[in-house]
Order: sequence, then C-alpha cells, then structure tokens
Amino acid sequence: MVPNMNTLYLITLCFVITLLFTLSSAMNSYHSKKIPAMYVFGDSLVDCGNNNHLPSGGPNYLPFGIDFIGRKPTGRATNGKTLVDFVAMHLGLPFAPPFLGLSNHRRNKISTGINYASGGSGILPETNNDTRLTLDKQIKFFHRTVKHNLPKLFNEKEKLEKHMSESLFFVSTGVNDHFSNGTFRGNRKFALFLLNQFSLRIQRLHRLGARKFFVNNVPPAGCFPSKAVHETPRGKCNEKINKGISFYNRRLPQLLHDLQSKLPGFTFVLADLFGFLLEMRETGINHGILETWKPCCPNTIYGDLQCRPNDVPCPNRNTHLFFDNHPTQIVNQIFASLYFN
Repeated sequence: MVPNMNTLYLITLCFVITLLFTLSSAMNSYHSKKIPAMYVFGDSLVDCGNNNHLPSGGPNYLPFGIDFIGRKPTGRATNGKTLVDFVAMHLGLPFAPPFLGLSNHRRNKISTGINYASGGSGILPETNNDTRLTLDKQIKFFHRTVKHNLPKLFNEKEKLEKHMSESLFFVSTGVNDHFSNGTFRGNRKFALFLLNQFSLRIQRLHRLGARKFFVNNVPPAGCFPSKAVHETPRGKCNEKINKGISFYNRRLPQLLHDLQSKLPGFTFVLADLFGFLLEMRETGINHGILETWKPCCPNTIYGDLQCRPNDVPCPNRNTHLFFDNHPTQIVNQIFASLYFN
C-alpha cells in the first residue's frame, strides 16, 4: 500500500520534531564556540550571486531583492535574504560573498567565508554543467581558496588547519539532480546512486580540511508553485515528485552518520527543509503565512509562472510561503531561527 501525502506528512512531522531536538543540541554546540567562517556550496537556495558572473546569468533584476538591503537585486533567488544569510547573522558573521564576484586580491583577504553556490547546479557533474557551477566545480574553486588564498592569511599549516576545522560548511543541493530536461527521474535506485555521489563529494571537502557541516535535505519540489499549479485540486503537492525525493531524504541521515563514524572530526547538522516546508503549508498561518502555494512573483497562477524583470510581485511578501519557486525571505528567517532559538 502506497501512503498518501497526509500519512507522509505525519511521518515527516514526527521526523521534524525528533530532528529539532538534535539540531538544537548541535547548533548550541556550534554556537557556543565561535565559528570563524562559513563556506557555502549548493544551488539557488543559497546562491548569492555567482550566476551573475556566468554567461547564463542569474536573477539579478527586480523584483528579486526588492526587500534586500537597499532594495536591490544581488542574484539571490528570493525577495531578500537567503537561509545562509540568516545563519551568518546568527553566527555573527558577514554575508559570505560570491566567489566569482571577487578579485584574486580580495580572495586573499577574506577569512570569514566565501559562497561558491550556483543556482541550477546539482551533485552530479551532468546536472546543468554547461550553464552552472556543478558541485565539482564549486569544490575545485574551494580547493583554490585553500591552496592559494587562505595561506596568505594563515602562514602556518597548523593555523590554517585550525581555521578549517572550526569553520562551518553549509551544503544545500540535490533537487536539480532529480530533474532531467524538466522530467522527474527520482526513484529508489536513483536515490542510492545520488547519495553515493554526494558522499564522495563530502569526503573530498573533508580531505581539504572541512569538519563541521550544515546540510539541507532536498526540498519538496512537488509543492513548488510551478508543479502545484498543475495538480487537481490546483495547489495540491505533486505526490509522485515528493515521494521520489523522500527516498533520498530518508537515507541521507544514515549516510551522514556513516561518514561521522569513519572521518576524523566530522560533525554535522542535518536540516529537514523537506519537512519544514510541508509543515509550513499546514501551519504557516501561525507565522502570518496566509498564501502557502501561490507564487508572489509572478502574482498570478496563469502562464509559465516565471518571475521576469520588473514583474509586479504580491504587495506583502511576508504573507507568502513562496516568492517564485523559492521560499520568501520571511520563510528563510523562520527556518534559520528554528535551529538557533
């Protein structure tokens, strides 16, 4: 018998509650000891402008960034700050700048972290590799940071190793891998393959000195406005997509625990973005979220639901769960606060 989404939601909610206790303990541990830097890897949920420097471009136009500092677009795929921005604020760190937006001179002077994320990227080398920075490319750029830039600030090997071991490595990726030319391809076999590929890349970061990880699981893409708009009734999550993603998410905790058992110094926080967004569809009203599936930009449910330059968004972004296919700033803030407060 295949469980319906209500059953899956209850299972997920139980998982969220259990995970919150784990996260609270882990984040308190992380926060009690000053974290000197945050290095960010992943896709559009955490990209802060790297795609602006690629030929394909990024969302570097209004209304993206309409609620950011100065009411200006930065390449962030939301109306304001991303989750990593709020995490940085909680840790007392400046926002990690996009790697591609920095001159080599600036890279030699930054010791508080860099963002390598690229919207549209994935874990697999073939996921949008002609237009985005794949996770492999992101790690390659980080390798350059470790070998050529950070030694300018830490002239002793021991000091650099200490910096790396105390820094936070934020990884949010995997959703784009589940789609090939717009077609969903998630299943048990694919989940196991993708997890193995993810493990190899986390191990590569560990070899470069990473020790503390904050990992997002894959969000429920079946609930994204561009998917929910085609369901019956309109606004319902696509159960096939969410079920396929769940295969990956259910096995991700064990993968991270296995890595912890075999990699020296490896610690992690696993954030249940999937369960959080499902829960917000049900209880968002408690946070003032009145619209839980329609996009804010475009402020319609007709057409291709692409947020284009100078589109007029919904007047109050704080009442929407989604800006386009990405969470609004207020939702990113709530998500970050859950794990620190």
